[in-house]
Amino acid sequence: MKYDRFNLEEEIMNVWHTKDDLDAITERFYDDPEGPMTEDEISNVLIGLVELHETRMRKLWRVFETMVKEDGFIPYKTDSQNMKHNEDGYETN
Repeated sequence: MKYDRFNLEEEIMNVWHTKDDLDAITERFYDDPEGPMTEDEISNVLIGLVELHETRMRKLWRVFETMVKEDGFIPYKTDSQNMKHNEDGYETN
């Protein structure tokens, strides 16, 4: 599959969902109206989160490796890189 920088950005953002998952687990642990989670429930949730995070990281790494192998990191010039400088160091068009 061909990936681009938008795919890479999407996968990086997906990895950040782990923080949201941890927030949800913490909220359930402390604020669940049905009472606190048992040790088994906590263990199961954390084991599941570890596997989910591992899956997200593997996908991110696969996208990254594919882009490196396929020269997916094509450099581009930003507007600031296209600007020229006069003899005083000020930018001009």
